[in-house]
Amino acid sequence: MDVSLPVLAAGIAATSAPLIFAALGETLTEKAGVINLSLDGTILLAAMTGFVTASATGSVWPGFAAAAATGMAIALILALVGIWLGQSQVAVGFALTFLCRDLAYFLGTPYSRTPGPQLLTAPIPGLNDLPVLGLLLFNHSLIVYVSFLIIPLLWYFMFHTRQGLVLRAVGENPEGCWARGIRPRLTQTIYTALGGALVGLGGAAYSLAIKPGWGRPQGCEASAG
Repeated sequence: MDVSLPVLAAGIAATSAPLIFAALGETLTEKAGVINLSLDGTILLAAMTGFVTASATGSVWPGFAAAAATGMAIALILALVGIWLGQSQVAVGFALTFLCRDLAYFLGTPYSRTPGPQLLTAPIPGLNDLPVLGLLLFNHSLIVYVSFLIIPLLWYFMFHTRQGLVLRAVGENPEGCWARGIRPRLTQTIYTALGGALVGLGGAAYSLAIKPGWGRPQGCEASAG
């Protein structure tokens, strides 16, 4: 077997799920006409929250739920200040990024580099034996498969359902939607929250499956010391 295949497979697993969840979460938010620039901080805080919750409960699934709730809560703060109070979404997003990052490092210190539960690899029987593709696509953890599956599901929702049409219409012409009886700010709030939940799942995918554990980057520790 070509030695490059395991390396490539590991690269797909290491980058796909967190990036896909974050990208799809922001896509959902931006289709509603909202800019969420707190992704980096959200991923960090959700990764920490997910790992801590999983460690406390002994199961990764409450960890994923806690991470999604964390991402949703952060997105709702953005929605409250940026949508309902009319403040700059860009400024709020930057502020949330730094706030969430520092909270993650501060609150997660007791759990730094401690063992905890992790989502194990779940090869798909039969498919994982396929030449090349079996190793690349069908030999990962469940969260990686979910991230692959959610791409076509979200595409279908946005472009082939009535609610997807409403979502895009609100993002493109909120005043026109208001005239048609749609509440633009409420719609934006809902999809901003859902997008934040997807971003939160991306954080949990990293700390519970891709690189299990939580720890502040070594460079940050050195500079803090």
